[in-house]
Amino acid sequence: MELKDVVAVAGKPGLHKIIGKGASGLVLEALDGTAKRTITPLNQKVSILEDISVYTVDGDIKLGEVFIKIDEMDKAGTFASLTKDTPGDGIKKWFEGIVPNFDKERVYNSDIQKVSNWYSVLKGKVDFAAKPEVEETESTDKAAKKAKSIKPIKKVEAKAKTSKGVTKTTVTSRKMS
Repeated sequence: MELKDVVAVAGKPGLHKIIGKGASGLVLEALDGTAKRTITPLNQKVSILEDISVYTVDGDIKLGEVFIKIDEMDKAGTFASLTKDTPGDGIKKWFEGIVPNFDKERVYNSDIQKVSNWYSVLKGKVDFAAKPEVEETESTDKAAKKAKSIKPIKKVEAKAKTSKGVTKTTVTSRKMS
């Protein structure tokens, strides 16, 4: 499983795996061990974990990169997950050890706790270091085929009749095969 297959749904606790797509929304399976399947309505906010970023002073850092850093610390034995009793300053210091330049004003303690909880849920289920190389080559192949199928631009002259007479208009068109 990859991060692109995992979502957080607004109003529903925990993380969910995308099983499929239906006419009325996404078919999801809970990752909490119950394997309960649900269908999300089209109007419900769903966040794919691969698309989530963390604010830093220099810009943004993808959540996947944060998980990679946490996973490296976990394998080295220097990672300790947050508890519910951790004070606010302790939460920020904990996250500073992972992302030293995170924006302390825009990243809230609740966001940091979600990152910690999400890592705990995904640990052992997701290979954080895996890169989706296969899909990138497939998408570039599709883009190359599409670019080859585009024919050169043709100029077509069309005459439009107005109240003052006939005027000439040049229209550019591109055919795709």
